[in-house]
Amino acid sequence: MPVNARDKTKFIEIVERMLTRWGYGSTEARVYAVLLFHGEPMTISELAKETGLSRSSISIALSKLTREYFVTCKRRGRIKYFTAVPIFLEKFLKIPKDTLEREIKPLKSIVEKLMDEADEGRKRQLEDVKKELDVLECMLKKIIELEEKESECISSSRSS
Repeated sequence: MPVNARDKTKFIEIVERMLTRWGYGSTEARVYAVLLFHGEPMTISELAKETGLSRSSISIALSKLTREYFVTCKRRGRIKYFTAVPIFLEKFLKIPKDTLEREIKPLKSIVEKLMDEADEGRKRQLEDVKKELDVLECMLKKIIELEEKESECISSSRSS
């Protein structure tokens, strides 16, 4: 059954939204989404035509996507062909660890310092914030543990 234009547009929008939520730029997200949708190697010129983006911005995006293993590049003569690699799971699994280390722990540390210097009214408010951060930290740690166990299961099932 052929894919209609609405499905293609929705596919690209969803993949773009996921990648931008994970910290990638809109150009990188769009280029990756188009490559993933097409499923075949594409040149920079084809991507420019498909996305409406400039060749130079596509080239910059492809450099980052290639470095981060979202895209592979093969050269045939003077022409480079790019192919998307579906690695959603791997990138998604990094989110809880990154969130915990880059955001929750530093924020918790700042809140604790603020609590030491705060008056009673402000201290109670900050205690509520800290409680929320403690719960979030605990949940993220449990997610990370679950992901590590799941990764072990995936690894052992692939090797058998």
